[in-house]
Amino acid sequence: MDDAMTVPGASGTRKRTLSTADMEQAASLEQFLFGGGSAAAAAFGTEQDTYVAGDFEAGLAWEEDKQPFAWEDRAPADGGSTGSDDSDQEPVQQAVPSTSRRKPVWDDPDDAAAEINIAAQPRLRKLRKTELDSIVSGKEFEARLRQQHTKLNPRTSWARVDKRKKANKKSGFGDESDEESGDEAEVDILSGAGALLGRNKQLAAGLIETTRLKDANQQEPSKSVVQSVEFHPAGQLLLTAGFDKRLRLFQVDGIENPKVQSVFFPDTPLHKAAFANDGAQIVASGRRKGFFIYDLAAARVEQVQGILGRQEKSCESFVTCPSGSNPLVAFLGNEGCIPLVSLKSRQSVGTLKMNGTVRTATFTADGQELLTAGGDGVVHTWDLRTRRCIHRQVDEGCLNSTALTCSNSGHLFATGSSSGVVNVYSRQHQPAADRHVSRPQAASPASPLHTFMNLATSIDSLAFSPDTQLLAMSSRMKKDSLRLVHVPSFTVFKNWPTSRTPLGYVHSLCFSPKGGFLAAGNAKGKVLLYRLHHYTEV
Repeated sequence: MDDAMTVPGASGTRKRTLSTADMEQAASLEQFLFGGGSAAAAAFGTEQDTYVAGDFEAGLAWEEDKQPFAWEDRAPADGGSTGSDDSDQEPVQQAVPSTSRRKPVWDDPDDAAAEINIAAQPRLRKLRKTELDSIVSGKEFEARLRQQHTKLNPRTSWARVDKRKKANKKSGFGDESDEESGDEAEVDILSGAGALLGRNKQLAAGLIETTRLKDANQQEPSKSVVQSVEFHPAGQLLLTAGFDKRLRLFQVDGIENPKVQSVFFPDTPLHKAAFANDGAQIVASGRRKGFFIYDLAAARVEQVQGILGRQEKSCESFVTCPSGSNPLVAFLGNEGCIPLVSLKSRQSVGTLKMNGTVRTATFTADGQELLTAGGDGVVHTWDLRTRRCIHRQVDEGCLNSTALTCSNSGHLFATGSSSGVVNVYSRQHQPAADRHVSRPQAASPASPLHTFMNLATSIDSLAFSPDTQLLAMSSRMKKDSLRLVHVPSFTVFKNWPTSRTPLGYVHSLCFSPKGGFLAAGNAKGKVLLYRLHHYTEV
């Protein structure tokens, strides 16, 4: 028997008979609008045509870990029925979103026929996957733009939904501890990040993606050339020093880069400054007989009046040991002498002597060995535990060494010469017997893994990235003389720097602890800051 309802009309009232199908449709619509029953609550959020938020999610269909912003369960709190006739229906625990991708509300048919030349415009060349890419369709162009946006603006970890937690709620397993839930959330994020974390594993050769940020010292630029720039080994703190007699510390975030502190050294133009003792102290020196030690925790400057037992006229060149257990400073003295000064006692603990003059030096990452080179073109390796030279190696094609650096892994080291040649060597080829003899044999020739001759003037700065995938080299004798090397393939990146990169005369450079930042100090007193997008952390 059909139900009947009274509908008001223009000339009074008239009676209209509704069928059972009409009543069921009206009841279903009422339940959807006002949350009338558990059946409607179970179906809420799963409709393909009525879910408005799907329009927004359709624009994000290209993301692999797409999740809605929020889901609302309109089932009653007590889990009872709200008037539905289906008494045998199972209670709904949580509304589950549909996993199928929704179609966009509107699709331009001209996109399929459009063709864009991404090789014609310089700003679109970054969208190419190979050098041969030129004409792409409108759909492919849109997909590549979205992919480029994801690389430059990765999603933050706090915005990701814990998928496993939602699955546990769906299955009824919601009584896990908070610690286990946090561990599972971390596993889910790491397993779902995909290419974002994969970029840190292997850097591609040929092209590198960089973005120039605000200068690291924009709040207080140096009034002279920036002689030294270095990141703190444990954070975003950056030091700069130069001939304006000031040591400055900045907190580098890439946005504001606020200044933390500035220290003035009267009558001492600073030639070199570096962190020491695991970043707890800073050693600074100029063309004077003594040097300065700045304690970061106490904000106190201590002046050391020369090196006891040595008649050095200048302490302007030195290197610091990265190990906190053995806080040493190696000064490059006269006549090939290398005084070793302990930061604990402020006294000399030994002196190394090499043939010829010493021009450059570097510690290994563990702080147990020291590499030095000078005017004779020979690289000396010193064991700091025995104070002996354990290996001597001829730098191929070098007459005067000017720069030296060692990778964090300890397997590679690079040398720079006055002629602009950079050689990369492996330290694993050294014979084991050399480390046990009391006196090394004559300098042995060694073939470099690769030789770079991209710069024509004297090499002043060399630096490996923390993961040894990049090597930066620069010369202050010629404008814009900076190059980045892809170490695994021993090739120079050809897309950066360009002729429009405002590097100037680079006097110093360094990488951040995680490799995400590259800082370069130039003769104008600026510290240029670049973001290397291959690294997700800085």
